[in-house]
Amino acid sequence: MSKDFAIYLSLGISVLSFVVAAFSLGWNIYRDIVLKPRVRVTVSRAFVLANGRDPQDKFIISAVNFGPGRVNLNIIWFKRRSFLLKLRGEQTQRVWMHDFYNPISGKLPAILDVGEKIDLVFPWDKDLVFTHSPTHLGINDSFGRLHCAARKEVRKVLKTWRLEFGGNEA
Repeated sequence: MSKDFAIYLSLGISVLSFVVAAFSLGWNIYRDIVLKPRVRVTVSRAFVLANGRDPQDKFIISAVNFGPGRVNLNIIWFKRRSFLLKLRGEQTQRVWMHDFYNPISGKLPAILDVGEKIDLVFPWDKDLVFTHSPTHLGINDSFGRLHCAARKEVRKVLKTWRLEFGGNEA
């Protein structure tokens, strides 16, 4: 074997190794940072029908895991945040405990596989989370990420709650 051929062969192997290592590093970064489970959270007012009973008003927070992978949902979290509140220093973040004893409600913490859903059901009354006028409402996962319902949905349910219970306009 000639000396030049050996140098080109070793350079080729080195470049190939570099390309494989760069691809592997890129995939690991993508998988671990970018490719996290996506959870869609919705909020709504609903009527629950039971046998022989009148329909009952309920407030429902639903979360669906769109994947990839499992997600561990821990607690309901809400924020009151806007540009004006930020200027005045009045932004708030709070945790909302759900009803552990409600038989029709899901329980947190909950581990959801891809495609699974959890419904958290609350009575529709004047003591709902809307007394704090939240702008963001969602569920926190085990990575500390807040999966929020669409702000449009939150505003719609908040408006309905205010019309019925006469809450503050803050």
